[in-house]
Amino acid sequence: MERQLTDKQMRTLRFIYDYIKSNDCAPTKKEIGEALGISIATANNRIFYLLGYDCLRKSATGQWRRNIALTEKGISLCESFSEE
Repeated sequence: MERQLTDKQMRTLRFIYDYIKSNDCAPTKKEIGEALGISIATANNRIFYLLGYDCLRKSATGQWRRNIALTEKGISLCESFSEE
């Protein structure tokens, strides 16, 4: 049985998805923290878990500090997610 994302993890993933769509690059941990009202350490923990859930991957290319990318699974979850 596949693990489900928590609401906080899903909000983090959705923020990353929206940010990439708007800016053509991934947000920094600081930008994630500021947008979600969490610390950089908490943003880092959420990214770590999203990597483990195969929703994000480390990008081989990209700007310094912006080295995460969405996987197909992450994109699919975000596109099917609707905040109520």
